[in-house]
Amino acid sequence: MSPQADTERKLRELSFLHEVTGLASSTRDWDEMLRLIIDRTTHAMRAEVAALYLLERREGILRLVATNGLNRRGIGRVTLRVGEGITGWVANAHVPLVVRDVRMDPRWKRIPTVDDERFTSMLSVPLVLHDQVVGVLNIQTVELREFDRAEIDFLQTIANQVSGIIEKSRLQRDAERKLHEVSALFEVSNVLTSTLDLGEVLGLVVDRLVRVYPGASGAILLRSGTSGDEGFAARSGELGKAAVQAARVALAEKRPIVEADHIALPLLAGDKLLGAVVLQVPGRGELIDQEIAFVGAIANQAALAIDKASLYERERETARSLRELERARSDFVTVVTHDLRTPLSVIHGYLELLGEGAKDGQVQATTAAVEQVVRLDHLVDRILAGVRGDSLEMSVKSARFDVRSTLAGAAGELRAIARRHRLTPPRSGAPLWVRGDRRRTVEIVGGLVENATKYAPPGTRIAISASRARDRAVVRVADQGPGVPPPDRTRIFEPYVRVGDPSRVPGSGIGLYASRHFVEAQGGDLWYEDSETGGAVFAFSLPLSGSSS
Repeated sequence: MSPQADTERKLRELSFLHEVTGLASSTRDWDEMLRLIIDRTTHAMRAEVAALYLLERREGILRLVATNGLNRRGIGRVTLRVGEGITGWVANAHVPLVVRDVRMDPRWKRIPTVDDERFTSMLSVPLVLHDQVVGVLNIQTVELREFDRAEIDFLQTIANQVSGIIEKSRLQRDAERKLHEVSALFEVSNVLTSTLDLGEVLGLVVDRLVRVYPGASGAILLRSGTSGDEGFAARSGELGKAAVQAARVALAEKRPIVEADHIALPLLAGDKLLGAVVLQVPGRGELIDQEIAFVGAIANQAALAIDKASLYERERETARSLRELERARSDFVTVVTHDLRTPLSVIHGYLELLGEGAKDGQVQATTAAVEQVVRLDHLVDRILAGVRGDSLEMSVKSARFDVRSTLAGAAGELRAIARRHRLTPPRSGAPLWVRGDRRRTVEIVGGLVENATKYAPPGTRIAISASRARDRAVVRVADQGPGVPPPDRTRIFEPYVRVGDPSRVPGSGIGLYASRHFVEAQGGDLWYEDSETGGAVFAFSLPLSGSSS
Protein backbone atom coordinates (compact mmCIF):
# COMPACT_ATOMS: atom_id res chain seq x y z
CA MET A 1 0.00 0.00 0.00
CA SER A 2 1.39 3.40 -0.97
CA PRO A 3 2.07 5.99 1.75
CA GLN A 4 -0.72 8.18 0.38
CA ALA A 5 -3.23 5.30 0.38
CA ASP A 6 -2.15 4.34 3.90
CA THR A 7 -2.62 7.93 5.08
CA GLU A 8 -6.07 8.10 3.50
CA ARG A 9 -7.05 4.82 5.16
CA LYS A 10 -5.92 6.07 8.56
CA LEU A 11 -7.86 9.29 8.09
CA ARG A 12 -11.00 7.28 7.25
CA GLU A 13 -10.47 5.16 10.34
CA LEU A 14 -10.02 8.21 12.58
CA SER A 15 -13.13 9.79 11.07
CA PHE A 16 -15.08 6.60 11.72
CA LEU A 17 -13.96 6.38 15.36
CA HIS A 18 -14.88 10.02 15.86
CA GLU A 19 -18.32 9.31 14.39
CA VAL A 20 -18.84 6.33 16.72
CA THR A 21 -17.92 8.46 19.74
CA GLY A 22 -20.42 11.08 18.60
CA LEU A 23 -23.14 8.45 18.30
CA ALA A 24 -22.55 7.31 21.84
CA SER A 25 -22.93 10.82 23.23
CA SER A 26 -25.96 11.81 21.16
CA THR A 27 -28.03 8.59 21.18
CA ARG A 28 -30.02 7.87 24.32
CA ASP A 29 -31.70 4.64 23.20
CA TRP A 30 -29.52 1.59 23.88
CA ASP A 31 -30.82 -0.57 21.00
CA GLU A 32 -30.59 2.29 18.51
CA MET A 33 -27.00 3.02 19.54
CA LEU A 34 -25.96 -0.62 19.04
CA ARG A 35 -27.72 -0.77 15.68
CA LEU A 36 -25.98 2.39 14.44
CA ILE A 37 -22.58 1.14 15.59
CA ILE A 38 -23.11 -2.19 13.81
CA ASP A 39 -24.22 -0.43 10.60
CA ARG A 40 -21.23 1.94 10.63
CA THR A 41 -18.83 -0.93 11.36
CA THR A 42 -20.16 -3.00 8.44
CA HIS A 43 -19.70 -0.07 6.05
CA ALA A 44 -16.24 0.85 7.35
CA MET A 45 -14.97 -2.74 7.06
CA ARG A 46 -16.56 -3.26 3.61
CA ALA A 47 -18.39 -6.34 4.89
CA GLU A 48 -21.93 -7.67 4.37
CA VAL A 49 -22.82 -8.37 7.98
CA ALA A 50 -21.73 -7.55 11.50
CA ALA A 51 -22.85 -9.02 14.81
CA LEU A 52 -22.23 -8.03 18.43
CA TYR A 53 -22.34 -10.48 21.33
CA LEU A 54 -22.11 -9.36 24.97
CA LEU A 55 -20.94 -11.56 27.82
CA GLU A 56 -23.31 -12.32 30.69
CA ARG A 57 -20.69 -13.15 33.26
CA ARG A 58 -23.01 -14.69 35.84
CA GLU A 59 -24.19 -17.35 33.37
CA GLY A 60 -20.95 -17.55 31.36
CA ILE A 61 -22.77 -17.06 28.05
CA LEU A 62 -22.50 -14.70 25.08
CA ARG A 63 -25.82 -13.22 23.96
CA LEU A 64 -26.48 -11.71 20.51
CA VAL A 65 -27.50 -8.07 21.11
CA ALA A 66 -27.18 -6.50 17.66
CA THR A 67 -26.81 -7.55 14.00
CA ASN A 68 -27.62 -6.10 10.60
CA GLY A 69 -27.26 -9.12 8.33
CA LEU A 70 -28.30 -12.13 10.35
CA ASN A 71 -31.89 -12.95 11.36
CA ARG A 72 -32.88 -10.12 13.69
CA ARG A 73 -35.30 -12.41 15.51
CA GLY A 74 -32.26 -13.93 17.13
CA ILE A 75 -31.37 -10.68 18.93
CA GLY A 76 -31.68 -11.23 22.66
CA ARG A 77 -32.38 -14.95 22.17
CA VAL A 78 -29.31 -16.53 20.58
CA THR A 79 -26.58 -17.48 23.06
CA LEU A 80 -23.23 -19.25 22.90
CA ARG A 81 -21.19 -20.55 25.78
CA VAL A 82 -17.68 -19.19 26.25
CA GLY A 83 -15.48 -21.50 24.15
CA GLU A 84 -18.37 -22.54 21.88
CA GLY A 85 -18.10 -21.76 18.16
CA ILE A 86 -15.73 -19.20 16.69
CA THR A 87 -17.33 -16.43 18.74
CA GLY A 88 -16.94 -18.39 21.98
CA TRP A 89 -13.35 -19.34 21.05
CA VAL A 90 -12.38 -15.67 20.66
CA ALA A 91 -14.02 -14.79 23.99
CA ASN A 92 -12.07 -17.56 25.69
CA ALA A 93 -8.73 -16.87 23.95
CA HIS A 94 -8.92 -13.05 24.24
CA VAL A 95 -7.37 -12.67 20.76
CA PRO A 96 -8.71 -11.87 17.27
CA LEU A 97 -9.36 -14.70 14.82
CA VAL A 98 -9.48 -14.68 11.01
CA VAL A 99 -11.30 -17.57 9.29
CA ARG A 100 -11.12 -17.59 5.48
CA ASP A 101 -13.98 -20.09 5.13
CA VAL A 102 -16.07 -20.84 8.20
CA ARG A 103 -17.46 -23.98 6.57
CA MET A 104 -14.01 -25.53 6.68
CA ASP A 105 -13.22 -24.56 10.29
CA PRO A 106 -14.05 -27.17 12.98
CA ARG A 107 -14.67 -24.39 15.51
CA TRP A 108 -17.59 -23.02 13.49
CA LYS A 109 -21.05 -23.62 14.93
CA ARG A 110 -23.92 -22.77 12.63
CA ILE A 111 -27.15 -21.56 14.23
CA PRO A 112 -29.87 -22.61 11.75
CA THR A 113 -32.43 -19.90 12.64
CA VAL A 114 -29.85 -17.09 12.50
CA ASP A 115 -26.84 -17.79 10.29
CA ASP A 116 -26.87 -17.43 6.50
CA GLU A 117 -24.99 -20.02 4.43
CA ARG A 118 -23.92 -17.32 1.94
CA PHE A 119 -21.35 -15.92 4.35
CA THR A 120 -17.88 -17.46 4.14
CA SER A 121 -15.03 -15.36 5.55
CA MET A 122 -15.15 -14.08 9.11
CA LEU A 123 -13.13 -11.74 11.30
CA SER A 124 -13.87 -11.93 15.02
CA VAL A 125 -12.31 -9.73 17.73
CA PRO A 126 -12.84 -9.60 21.52
CA LEU A 127 -14.27 -6.61 23.37
CA VAL A 128 -11.91 -6.08 26.28
CA LEU A 129 -12.35 -3.70 29.22
CA HIS A 130 -9.97 -3.61 32.19
CA ASP A 131 -8.34 -6.85 30.97
CA GLN A 132 -11.73 -8.59 31.02
CA VAL A 133 -13.61 -9.78 27.93
CA VAL A 134 -17.08 -8.21 27.84
CA GLY A 135 -18.14 -9.40 24.39
CA VAL A 136 -17.18 -10.26 20.81
CA LEU A 137 -17.57 -8.29 17.55
CA ASN A 138 -17.84 -10.27 14.28
CA ILE A 139 -17.90 -9.27 10.61
CA GLN A 140 -18.61 -11.66 7.75
CA THR A 141 -18.39 -11.49 3.96
CA VAL A 142 -20.01 -13.39 1.11
CA GLU A 143 -16.87 -13.57 -1.00
CA LEU A 144 -13.77 -15.34 0.29
CA ARG A 145 -11.49 -12.70 1.78
CA GLU A 146 -8.10 -12.44 3.41
CA PHE A 147 -8.11 -9.86 6.19
CA ASP A 148 -4.75 -8.14 6.51
CA ARG A 149 -3.13 -6.92 9.73
CA ALA A 150 -4.33 -3.35 9.22
CA GLU A 151 -7.94 -4.51 8.93
CA ILE A 152 -7.62 -6.73 12.01
CA ASP A 153 -6.12 -3.87 14.02
CA PHE A 154 -8.82 -1.50 12.81
CA LEU A 155 -11.66 -3.81 13.87
CA GLN A 156 -9.93 -4.39 17.21
CA THR A 157 -9.71 -0.62 17.68
CA ILE A 158 -13.44 -0.37 16.93
CA ALA A 159 -14.10 -3.13 19.48
CA ASN A 160 -12.05 -1.31 22.12
CA GLN A 161 -14.00 1.86 21.45
CA VAL A 162 -17.30 -0.01 21.65
CA SER A 163 -16.23 -1.61 24.96
CA GLY A 164 -15.86 1.79 26.59
CA ILE A 165 -19.13 3.03 25.10
CA ILE A 166 -21.02 -0.04 26.33
CA GLU A 167 -19.56 0.22 29.81
CA LYS A 168 -20.44 3.90 30.07
CA SER A 169 -23.95 3.23 28.77
CA ARG A 170 -24.38 0.41 31.25
CA LEU A 171 -23.36 2.66 34.14
CA GLN A 172 -25.73 5.36 32.94
CA ARG A 173 -28.61 2.91 32.52
CA ASP A 174 -27.92 1.43 35.95
CA ALA A 175 -27.92 4.89 37.54
CA GLU A 176 -31.15 5.86 35.78
CA ARG A 177 -32.78 2.54 36.69
CA LYS A 178 -31.79 2.89 40.34
CA LEU A 179 -33.15 6.43 40.42
CA HIS A 180 -36.46 5.22 38.94
CA GLU A 181 -36.57 2.36 41.44
CA VAL A 182 -35.99 4.66 44.41
CA SER A 183 -38.65 7.07 43.12
CA ALA A 184 -41.12 4.19 42.64
CA LEU A 185 -40.53 2.87 46.17
CA PHE A 186 -40.84 6.38 47.56
CA GLU A 187 -44.15 7.03 45.78
CA VAL A 188 -45.55 3.65 46.84
CA SER A 189 -44.58 4.33 50.45
CA ASN A 190 -46.33 7.71 50.26
CA VAL A 191 -49.58 6.08 49.16
CA LEU A 192 -49.35 3.47 51.88
CA THR A 193 -49.19 6.28 54.44
CA SER A 194 -52.11 8.25 52.96
CA THR A 195 -54.75 5.64 52.07
CA LEU A 196 -55.92 2.16 52.95
CA ASP A 197 -58.11 1.74 49.89
CA LEU A 198 -56.91 -1.61 48.54
CA GLY A 199 -57.77 -0.95 44.89
CA GLU A 200 -55.96 2.40 44.89
CA VAL A 201 -52.85 0.97 46.52
CA LEU A 202 -52.57 -2.07 44.24
CA GLY A 203 -53.20 0.03 41.14
CA LEU A 204 -50.40 2.42 42.08
CA VAL A 205 -48.03 -0.44 42.98
CA VAL A 206 -48.43 -2.00 39.53
CA ASP A 207 -48.23 1.39 37.76
CA ARG A 208 -44.98 2.34 39.50
CA LEU A 209 -43.54 -1.13 38.92
CA VAL A 210 -43.98 -1.10 35.13
CA ARG A 211 -43.02 2.59 34.83
CA VAL A 212 -39.42 1.73 35.75
CA TYR A 213 -39.03 -0.45 32.62
CA PRO A 214 -40.22 1.06 29.29
CA GLY A 215 -42.63 -1.25 27.48
CA ALA A 216 -43.13 -3.47 30.54
CA SER A 217 -46.41 -4.88 31.80
CA GLY A 218 -47.39 -6.19 35.22
CA ALA A 219 -50.20 -7.34 37.46
CA ILE A 220 -51.14 -8.39 40.99
CA LEU A 221 -53.13 -11.59 41.47
CA LEU A 222 -54.94 -12.05 44.78
CA ARG A 223 -55.39 -15.44 46.36
CA SER A 224 -59.16 -14.95 46.52
CA GLY A 225 -59.35 -14.40 42.73
CA THR A 226 -60.91 -16.86 40.31
CA SER A 227 -59.10 -18.73 37.56
CA GLY A 228 -59.76 -16.17 34.81
CA ASP A 229 -58.39 -12.65 34.16
CA GLU A 230 -60.79 -11.33 36.80
CA GLY A 231 -58.39 -12.83 39.36
CA PHE A 232 -56.04 -9.89 38.74
CA ALA A 233 -56.79 -7.19 41.30
CA ALA A 234 -54.60 -4.68 39.43
CA ARG A 235 -53.08 -4.79 35.96
CA SER A 236 -51.08 -2.59 33.55
CA GLY A 237 -50.31 -3.56 29.95
CA GLU A 238 -50.74 -6.85 28.15
CA LEU A 239 -49.13 -9.90 29.73
CA GLY A 240 -48.05 -12.87 27.66
CA LYS A 241 -49.43 -16.32 28.40
CA ALA A 242 -46.13 -17.43 29.94
CA ALA A 243 -46.12 -14.48 32.35
CA VAL A 244 -49.75 -15.10 33.37
CA GLN A 245 -48.97 -18.76 33.95
CA ALA A 246 -45.88 -17.82 35.99
CA ALA A 247 -48.06 -15.66 38.28
CA ARG A 248 -50.43 -18.57 38.86
CA VAL A 249 -47.55 -20.97 39.54
CA ALA A 250 -45.95 -18.52 41.99
CA LEU A 251 -49.31 -18.28 43.79
CA ALA A 252 -50.05 -22.01 43.72
CA GLU A 253 -46.58 -23.19 44.70
CA LYS A 254 -45.61 -20.25 46.93
CA ARG A 255 -42.23 -19.76 45.19
CA PRO A 256 -40.53 -17.24 42.85
CA ILE A 257 -40.60 -17.86 39.09
CA VAL A 258 -37.76 -16.12 37.17
CA GLU A 259 -37.60 -16.50 33.39
CA ALA A 260 -35.80 -14.64 30.57
CA ASP A 261 -38.20 -11.69 30.29
CA HIS A 262 -40.55 -12.05 33.27
CA ILE A 263 -40.59 -12.65 37.00
CA ALA A 264 -43.42 -13.67 39.34
CA LEU A 265 -43.17 -13.53 43.13
CA PRO A 266 -45.63 -14.64 45.82
CA LEU A 267 -47.02 -11.92 48.10
CA LEU A 268 -46.31 -12.98 51.66
CA ALA A 269 -47.19 -11.29 54.94
CA GLY A 270 -45.26 -13.39 57.41
CA ASP A 271 -46.31 -16.97 56.61
CA LYS A 272 -49.64 -15.86 55.13
CA LEU A 273 -49.96 -16.16 51.33
CA LEU A 274 -51.96 -13.21 49.91
CA GLY A 275 -51.36 -13.35 46.16
CA ALA A 276 -48.65 -12.90 43.53
CA VAL A 277 -47.06 -10.06 41.55
CA VAL A 278 -45.73 -10.46 38.00
CA LEU A 279 -43.53 -8.22 35.82
CA GLN A 280 -42.83 -8.80 32.13
CA VAL A 281 -40.16 -6.85 30.21
CA PRO A 282 -40.32 -7.91 26.51
CA GLY A 283 -37.01 -8.16 24.68
CA ARG A 284 -34.90 -8.55 27.79
CA GLY A 285 -32.27 -11.25 27.75
CA GLU A 286 -32.40 -11.65 31.51
CA LEU A 287 -33.38 -9.73 34.62
CA ILE A 288 -30.34 -8.92 36.75
CA ASP A 289 -30.17 -9.54 40.50
CA GLN A 290 -30.79 -5.89 41.38
CA GLU A 291 -33.96 -5.81 39.30
CA ILE A 292 -35.21 -9.00 40.92
CA ALA A 293 -34.52 -7.48 44.34
CA PHE A 294 -36.49 -4.34 43.35
CA VAL A 295 -39.51 -6.41 42.29
CA GLY A 296 -39.19 -8.22 45.62
CA ALA A 297 -39.28 -4.90 47.49
CA ILE A 298 -42.40 -3.88 45.58
CA ALA A 299 -43.93 -7.29 46.37
CA ASN A 300 -43.22 -6.79 50.06
CA GLN A 301 -44.93 -3.41 50.02
CA ALA A 302 -47.91 -4.80 48.09
CA ALA A 303 -48.22 -7.64 50.60
CA LEU A 304 -48.08 -5.14 53.43
CA ALA A 305 -50.75 -3.02 51.74
CA ILE A 306 -53.07 -6.00 51.27
CA ASP A 307 -52.59 -7.13 54.84
CA LYS A 308 -53.14 -3.63 56.21
CA ALA A 309 -56.31 -3.19 54.19
CA SER A 310 -57.72 -6.47 55.49
CA LEU A 311 -56.86 -5.50 59.05
CA TYR A 312 -58.48 -2.11 58.60
CA GLU A 313 -61.70 -3.65 57.25
CA ARG A 314 -61.94 -5.99 60.23
CA GLU A 315 -61.16 -3.52 63.00
CA ARG A 316 -62.09 -0.07 61.72
CA GLU A 317 -65.00 0.26 64.18
CA THR A 318 -62.76 0.46 67.24
CA ALA A 319 -60.61 3.43 68.21
CA ARG A 320 -57.88 1.14 69.52
CA SER A 321 -57.43 -0.51 66.12
CA LEU A 322 -57.21 2.87 64.40
CA ARG A 323 -54.48 4.00 66.81
CA GLU A 324 -52.52 0.80 66.18
CA LEU A 325 -52.89 1.23 62.45
CA GLU A 326 -51.62 4.83 62.63
CA ARG A 327 -48.60 3.67 64.61
CA ALA A 328 -47.92 0.96 62.03
CA ARG A 329 -48.10 3.52 59.24
CA SER A 330 -45.64 5.82 61.00
CA ASP A 331 -43.25 2.94 61.69
CA PHE A 332 -43.49 1.88 58.05
CA VAL A 333 -42.59 5.36 56.80
CA THR A 334 -39.66 5.50 59.21
CA VAL A 335 -38.30 2.15 58.02
CA VAL A 336 -38.79 2.92 54.32
CA THR A 337 -37.21 6.38 54.52
CA HIS A 338 -34.29 4.95 56.46
CA ASP A 339 -33.80 2.23 53.83
CA LEU A 340 -33.80 4.89 51.09
CA ARG A 341 -30.47 6.21 52.40
CA THR A 342 -28.35 3.44 50.87
CA PRO A 343 -29.78 3.57 47.30
CA LEU A 344 -29.61 7.38 47.40
CA SER A 345 -25.91 7.18 48.26
CA VAL A 346 -25.36 4.67 45.43
CA ILE A 347 -27.16 6.91 42.93
CA HIS A 348 -25.12 9.89 44.11
CA GLY A 349 -21.92 7.93 43.51
CA TYR A 350 -22.99 6.77 40.04
CA LEU A 351 -23.89 10.31 39.03
CA GLU A 352 -20.52 11.62 40.17
CA LEU A 353 -18.85 8.82 38.20
CA LEU A 354 -20.80 9.74 35.09
CA GLY A 355 -19.83 13.37 35.55
CA GLU A 356 -16.12 12.57 35.32
CA GLY A 357 -14.97 13.16 31.80
CA ALA A 358 -18.44 14.17 30.60
CA LYS A 359 -18.92 16.87 27.99
CA ASP A 360 -20.11 20.36 28.88
CA GLY A 361 -23.81 19.72 28.27
CA GLN A 362 -23.66 16.43 30.13
CA VAL A 363 -21.87 18.02 33.11
CA GLN A 364 -24.73 20.46 33.54
CA ALA A 365 -27.33 17.68 33.38
CA THR A 366 -25.37 15.49 35.80
CA THR A 367 -24.92 18.36 38.24
CA ALA A 368 -28.64 19.05 38.13
CA ALA A 369 -29.36 15.36 38.76
CA VAL A 370 -27.00 15.35 41.78
CA GLU A 371 -28.82 18.39 43.17
CA GLN A 372 -32.13 16.54 42.84
CA VAL A 373 -30.73 13.51 44.66
CA VAL A 374 -29.57 15.78 47.49
CA ARG A 375 -33.00 17.37 47.51
CA LEU A 376 -34.64 13.95 47.71
CA ASP A 377 -32.37 13.14 50.64
CA HIS A 378 -33.57 16.30 52.38
CA LEU A 379 -37.14 15.27 51.62
CA VAL A 380 -36.50 12.00 53.43
CA ASP A 381 -35.47 14.11 56.45
CA ARG A 382 -38.73 16.00 56.23
CA ILE A 383 -40.81 12.83 56.10
CA LEU A 384 -39.00 11.43 59.08
CA ALA A 385 -39.61 14.70 60.87
CA GLY A 386 -43.29 14.48 59.98
CA VAL A 387 -43.67 11.15 61.77
CA ARG A 388 -41.57 12.29 64.70
CA GLY A 389 -43.42 15.49 65.48
CA ASP A 390 -42.41 15.45 69.12
CA SER A 391 -38.71 15.87 68.26
CA LEU A 392 -38.87 18.47 65.49
CA GLU A 393 -37.46 21.29 67.61
CA MET A 394 -34.23 19.35 68.10
CA SER A 395 -33.44 19.57 64.38
CA VAL A 396 -33.60 23.40 64.27
CA LYS A 397 -30.50 25.53 64.81
CA SER A 398 -31.02 29.18 65.72
CA ALA A 399 -28.73 31.90 64.36
CA ARG A 400 -29.00 35.48 63.10
CA PHE A 401 -29.29 35.89 59.31
CA ASP A 402 -30.69 38.21 56.62
CA VAL A 403 -33.78 36.42 55.35
CA ARG A 404 -34.12 38.66 52.27
CA SER A 405 -30.59 38.05 50.97
CA THR A 406 -30.78 34.36 51.96
CA LEU A 407 -33.80 33.78 49.76
CA ALA A 408 -32.32 35.84 46.93
CA GLY A 409 -29.15 33.74 47.13
CA ALA A 410 -31.18 30.55 46.96
CA ALA A 411 -33.01 31.71 43.80
CA GLY A 412 -31.18 29.21 41.60
CA GLU A 413 -32.20 26.27 43.74
CA LEU A 414 -35.78 27.54 43.96
CA ARG A 415 -35.97 28.11 40.19
CA ALA A 416 -34.94 24.48 39.67
CA ILE A 417 -37.97 23.47 41.72
CA ALA A 418 -40.26 25.79 39.72
CA ARG A 419 -38.65 25.27 36.31
CA ARG A 420 -42.06 25.15 34.56
CA HIS A 421 -43.20 28.42 36.17
CA ARG A 422 -42.00 32.03 36.35
CA LEU A 423 -40.42 32.40 39.77
CA THR A 424 -39.67 35.86 41.16
CA PRO A 425 -37.47 36.05 44.29
CA PRO A 426 -37.75 38.80 46.92
CA ARG A 427 -36.90 42.30 45.74
CA SER A 428 -33.57 43.67 46.82
CA GLY A 429 -33.64 46.02 49.76
CA ALA A 430 -32.32 46.70 53.21
CA PRO A 431 -31.28 43.63 55.23
CA LEU A 432 -34.11 41.96 57.12
CA TRP A 433 -32.43 40.31 60.08
CA VAL A 434 -34.18 37.42 61.78
CA ARG A 435 -33.26 34.74 64.26
CA GLY A 436 -33.86 31.18 63.11
CA ASP A 437 -32.47 28.31 61.06
CA ARG A 438 -31.18 29.56 57.70
CA ARG A 439 -31.18 26.12 55.99
CA ARG A 440 -34.60 25.16 57.30
CA THR A 441 -36.02 28.48 56.18
CA VAL A 442 -34.83 27.90 52.60
CA GLU A 443 -36.31 24.38 52.76
CA ILE A 444 -39.64 25.74 54.01
CA VAL A 445 -39.80 28.22 51.11
CA GLY A 446 -38.73 25.45 48.73
CA GLY A 447 -41.55 23.28 50.02
CA LEU A 448 -44.09 26.07 49.58
CA VAL A 449 -42.82 26.74 46.04
CA GLU A 450 -43.04 23.05 45.19
CA ASN A 451 -46.57 22.93 46.60
CA ALA A 452 -47.50 25.88 44.38
CA THR A 453 -46.12 24.13 41.26
CA LYS A 454 -48.52 21.22 41.83
CA TYR A 455 -51.62 23.41 41.55
CA ALA A 456 -50.67 26.54 39.56
CA PRO A 457 -50.79 26.10 35.75
CA PRO A 458 -47.38 25.89 34.01
CA GLY A 459 -46.08 29.24 32.83
CA THR A 460 -47.81 31.22 35.59
CA ARG A 461 -45.96 33.30 38.14
CA ILE A 462 -44.90 32.21 41.63
CA ALA A 463 -43.73 35.18 43.70
CA ILE A 464 -41.65 35.18 46.89
CA SER A 465 -41.62 38.29 49.05
CA ALA A 466 -40.20 39.25 52.44
CA SER A 467 -41.38 42.20 54.57
CA ARG A 468 -41.32 43.56 58.11
CA ALA A 469 -44.43 43.47 60.36
CA ARG A 470 -43.89 44.88 63.87
CA ASP A 471 -41.42 42.51 65.59
CA ARG A 472 -41.68 39.90 62.86
CA ALA A 473 -40.46 39.25 59.35
CA VAL A 474 -43.12 37.79 57.06
CA VAL A 475 -42.26 35.64 54.03
CA ARG A 476 -44.98 35.00 51.46
CA VAL A 477 -45.19 32.58 48.52
CA ALA A 478 -48.00 33.54 46.13
CA ASP A 479 -49.19 31.61 43.07
CA GLN A 480 -51.79 32.04 40.33
CA GLY A 481 -53.50 28.69 40.84
CA PRO A 482 -57.07 27.92 41.92
CA GLY A 483 -56.44 28.60 45.61
CA VAL A 484 -57.65 26.46 48.51
CA PRO A 485 -61.43 26.05 49.06
CA PRO A 486 -62.59 27.54 52.39
CA PRO A 487 -63.63 24.15 53.88
CA ASP A 488 -60.09 22.82 53.41
CA ARG A 489 -58.10 25.76 54.80
CA THR A 490 -58.01 24.44 58.34
CA ARG A 491 -57.19 20.87 57.23
CA ILE A 492 -54.26 21.47 54.88
CA PHE A 493 -51.75 21.72 57.73
CA GLU A 494 -52.71 18.33 59.14
CA PRO A 495 -50.56 15.26 58.28
CA TYR A 496 -51.47 13.23 55.17
CA VAL A 497 -54.21 15.66 54.07
CA ARG A 498 -54.21 16.39 50.32
CA VAL A 499 -56.49 18.76 48.44
CA GLY A 500 -57.78 17.83 45.00
CA ASP A 501 -57.59 14.57 43.09
CA PRO A 502 -54.69 12.51 44.57
CA SER A 503 -54.19 10.68 41.27
CA ARG A 504 -53.58 13.98 39.40
CA VAL A 505 -51.61 15.88 42.06
CA PRO A 506 -48.45 14.13 43.32
CA GLY A 507 -47.42 14.28 46.96
CA SER A 508 -47.73 12.64 50.35
CA GLY A 509 -49.65 15.29 52.30
CA ILE A 510 -46.75 15.74 54.70
CA GLY A 511 -45.11 18.93 53.31
CA LEU A 512 -47.30 21.66 54.85
CA TYR A 513 -47.53 19.71 58.11
CA ALA A 514 -43.73 19.48 58.43
CA SER A 515 -43.23 23.11 57.27
CA ARG A 516 -45.60 24.40 59.94
CA HIS A 517 -43.74 22.52 62.67
CA PHE A 518 -40.36 23.83 61.48
CA VAL A 519 -41.69 27.38 61.43
CA GLU A 520 -43.17 27.02 64.94
CA ALA A 521 -39.89 25.51 66.16
CA GLN A 522 -38.23 28.81 65.16
CA GLY A 523 -40.79 30.85 67.10
CA GLY A 524 -42.96 31.77 64.08
CA ASP A 525 -46.34 30.90 62.52
CA LEU A 526 -47.49 29.55 59.14
CA TRP A 527 -50.88 30.41 57.66
CA TYR A 528 -52.92 30.69 54.45
CA GLU A 529 -54.09 33.92 52.81
CA ASP A 530 -56.28 34.75 49.84
CA SER A 531 -54.63 36.57 46.96
CA GLU A 532 -56.27 39.75 45.68
CA THR A 533 -55.51 38.69 42.12
CA GLY A 534 -56.55 35.06 42.60
CA GLY A 535 -54.52 32.08 43.63
CA ALA A 536 -53.12 31.05 46.99
CA VAL A 537 -50.69 32.74 49.36
CA PHE A 538 -48.84 30.82 52.07
CA ALA A 539 -47.12 33.05 54.59
CA PHE A 540 -44.94 32.45 57.62
CA SER A 541 -43.32 34.69 60.20
CA LEU A 542 -39.96 34.64 61.93
CA PRO A 543 -38.89 36.74 64.92
CA LEU A 544 -36.73 39.73 64.08
CA SER A 545 -33.20 39.90 65.44
CA GLY A 546 -31.54 42.99 66.87
CA SER A 547 -28.36 44.55 65.51
CA SER A 548 -26.20 42.42 67.79
CA SER A 549 -25.68 38.75 67.10
